[in-house]
Amino acid sequence: MHNFCIAIRAKRIMPSTLIVLASLLGIYVPVLVSPGPNFLVVTQTAATQSRRHAICAALGVSSASTILAAFAATGMGILVAHLPGFQHAVQLIGGMYLLYMAAKIWRQSGESLGDARAVGVRSLRQAYWFGLATNLSNPKALVFFATIFASMIPPGSSSLLICAGVLGICATSSLWHLALANWFSGARLQRAYRHAKPAINRFTACVLTVLGAALLWQLASGVKNVF
Repeated sequence: MHNFCIAIRAKRIMPSTLIVLASLLGIYVPVLVSPGPNFLVVTQTAATQSRRHAICAALGVSSASTILAAFAATGMGILVAHLPGFQHAVQLIGGMYLLYMAAKIWRQSGESLGDARAVGVRSLRQAYWFGLATNLSNPKALVFFATIFASMIPPGSSSLLICAGVLGICATSSLWHLALANWFSGARLQRAYRHAKPAINRFTACVLTVLGAALLWQLASGVKNVF
């Protein structure tokens, strides 16, 4: 009888767990596939470096998403989001890094693809850290994950459900960004990129410049309001 009750309870929990996970990923996927800094990092690396570099950058982006999701799922996201010193440090480092990468990509816009690869070659580790740092430097990402986890996962949920949510974010992010790395490192897309390289590089540099400047502007405005 005891085992029968456990089985009935498990049958009730499983559908609700699947519904929660489906709702969580249903909100995350449209945001994931929307072009943004992570998309540009992976596709730019795939087009200008090797497939292995692009895969490492994709894994860096996915690792950051997993870290942020884990922070949010454990409630630390809300805590960190209310620590001004931590947010200011992330904004400063992230803004400066994005401006540095924007200047580097802009300088390479007039070079041939072969020259750009020679100048901009990064190790696989550097490509991974590029993806990781770009994603982690976006303070809105932590707020987003904290919001969806707080709204979609009921209070007092089991550790299994929380872990499943984080693993779902990890798997979805990894699949999408690894797919981008493979698509944009193909020969056909690289030939198309070779013709459009100056415009694409300048556009990417402008987007990164705007993002970096926005982070620094938000930081300056926040510090000004404090004083």
